[in-house]
Amino acid sequence: MTILVPPRAHANISCAVEGFSLSNTIGGTSQVMTATVATPSVADGDVVVTVTAANMGATPKDVTVTVANGDTVEAVATLLAAALAADVNVAAFFDITVAGAVVTLTRKTHAGNDNTMALAVKTDASNTGVTITDAITVQGALATSCTITLTPDVTYAAVPVLVGYPQHVKDDGSAATKIANYAITSQATSGITITVTLDQAPGAGKTDEIVFAGGLIGVPAR
Repeated sequence: MTILVPPRAHANISCAVEGFSLSNTIGGTSQVMTATVATPSVADGDVVVTVTAANMGATPKDVTVTVANGDTVEAVATLLAAALAADVNVAAFFDITVAGAVVTLTRKTHAGNDNTMALAVKTDASNTGVTITDAITVQGALATSCTITLTPDVTYAAVPVLVGYPQHVKDDGSAATKIANYAITSQATSGITITVTLDQAPGAGKTDEIVFAGGLIGVPAR
């Protein structure tokens, strides 16, 4: 940032110029699914669960979880998470974590929402009694816009003038071709926010960058 105040300028005509180089990204939201172990194991045996997700290799994929009599819901969840992480297809597609009785599967890349995504018990041949409920807790989405906020160091007497223009830096393979719209969506003496919208989303797993080089010009408060 650069601040310029003309030397020996009259208080009523002095001005400040601040330069900014800022950036933000446009990509999307990774879909998140949880699998909650609802009941503990009452027998030794194998529970086969089926994981379904669009574009995952070998979907729908069966994964075997070996449990023991007396395993709590937390213990079964830990075994489930380990079995999922050990499967090459599931592990390549999801980041897998466990907390208590809940296993969380987060898609590694952002994409549009997948209504087919699911995890369910397929077979329980040994009658272990284990049951699992799944839920989509974060829907996948592709973004087309982002915001950039210029926050001044100078305290202005009025809303400063914004100068500059955003630039679009494409990711390899991005479907977006240009900035479709650029607008000031919030302005005050404390800062100005711009919203930049592309002509279309960059696409699944693609993240474009918006770079803004410009500044604010205004009269400092006295």
